[in-house]
Amino acid sequence: MIVTLVAFTVLASALYVVGAQAVDLAKSLPQYHENLQQKVFTPLGKLTSAFSAYSRGIHPTEHPGSAHEPAQAELPTSNVNMLTVAGELAGPLLAPLGTAAMVVIYVIFFLVDRQNLRDRFIHVVGNGRLHLATQALDDAASRVSRYLAAQLLVNTCYGIPVGIGLYFIGIPNAPLWGLLAIILRFLPYLGIWIAAAFPIVLSFAISPGWTQPVETVVLFMGMELLTANVVEPWLYGASTGISSSAIVVSAVFWTWVWGAGGLLLATPMTVCLVVLGKYLPALSFLNTLFGDQPAIAPQNRFYQRLLADDRDELEDMMDEYQRREASLELFDEVILPALQLAEHDRATDNLSKEEHKELYVHLRELLGATEGFHAADASALHSVVIVPARTDGDALAGAMLAYLLRSKGIDCTWFSERILNSEIVSRLADQTEVVLCVSALTLTSARAAGSIFKRIGGSMSGLRLLGLWRGERADAVTIQTQAEVEIITSFADALRLISATTRVAKPASTAT
Repeated sequence: MIVTLVAFTVLASALYVVGAQAVDLAKSLPQYHENLQQKVFTPLGKLTSAFSAYSRGIHPTEHPGSAHEPAQAELPTSNVNMLTVAGELAGPLLAPLGTAAMVVIYVIFFLVDRQNLRDRFIHVVGNGRLHLATQALDDAASRVSRYLAAQLLVNTCYGIPVGIGLYFIGIPNAPLWGLLAIILRFLPYLGIWIAAAFPIVLSFAISPGWTQPVETVVLFMGMELLTANVVEPWLYGASTGISSSAIVVSAVFWTWVWGAGGLLLATPMTVCLVVLGKYLPALSFLNTLFGDQPAIAPQNRFYQRLLADDRDELEDMMDEYQRREASLELFDEVILPALQLAEHDRATDNLSKEEHKELYVHLRELLGATEGFHAADASALHSVVIVPARTDGDALAGAMLAYLLRSKGIDCTWFSERILNSEIVSRLADQTEVVLCVSALTLTSARAAGSIFKRIGGSMSGLRLLGLWRGERADAVTIQTQAEVEIITSFADALRLISATTRVAKPASTAT
């Protein structure tokens, strides 16, 4: 009861102060009649006259005596019912007052009976899932509380500069208008312009020129643009867990449903819906549509943009990882899974041979634009040799591994997919300190890699790695020389093994 009394007392006091200022402003308007006449009424009169002349030009009036001249209707005369007139006058005033009274009553009873209402809600929706229902309630309460706290912070940071700016502009009662802006900004989108209407009208009335009105309008518009487009989307999204676009959509929807009350409750209601979508599988689409979590996994998004050949967005995604110096994360968690999706679509005929080839062309061009992403000179044999097992995808994965190794200061030789197995055998004959990594993106390529290892046989005694980038178990592939081959499934594993080996290995200098 104390909380309700204090809250509504503050609200009533604010409305009283604003109403008193509005009455004082209305009383003082005759003193500024000349200013208002010059700035408002005269331009409006000219505009109205021009519009009337334009309307008469489009719809000319009929001449008197015309057959189409409408007959003048006689107004019926009757006794005036004072009760009817009083009802018509009081109706528009009593409806909002009645609604406000019902809001007060509901708030009081909901607060007094809040624990009982909570328990009943949990009994209805959380039967057999009490832990889940408790989590949902706590999550919704926490998000709404953070939203209200963030809104108060934003409104305060908005109202104080507005009050200071109006003071220096010369608008009377500047602190009052700043306080009014803080309060009315709780009503999204409309509240601030209601608060701005008072000082703007006042600036028109008291200023003999146009300087103060223009400065006042610019002050409110500048602060609103800065707050609404920079501060609010970032802060509200972070505090509520819903996306910036969802905030705008929810405002339109709830205003359409409930009017001004829906606009006031739009964000809290949407927060509750997102929480329901998070904890109830049947409503998970709400969390997907309106939540602030990414709607699509990075690897899926990369693959989808690659299919669409959206070079700009792909470059933006790669630049984001490179700015964080996270090339390993980019290759292992984004590009490599995207290549696996492409191979799966090709195997299931969801991707034609031409589309598959074109996709690799686009990706190769995209990676080729990355600084340092190039094939090493294959004329010299370095401490690490990377060989693609069979396809363009194998070669591209091998090129990414080569790029990562060179970024770690490890020299490597990277062969293209056109190299013959016989040439590989001859180049690696009698090598004892060379790490051979055969890159295979598919199971078919992995079987081809087994053929490479078999042909090398005992002519090479260095470390042998099979880059099986599918992430499957080693026993998923039948390799005759499996006992001599270390199978790796990620670039991170490859870097770890190769770095541990090349710390003591000396680069081979055998030339072709």
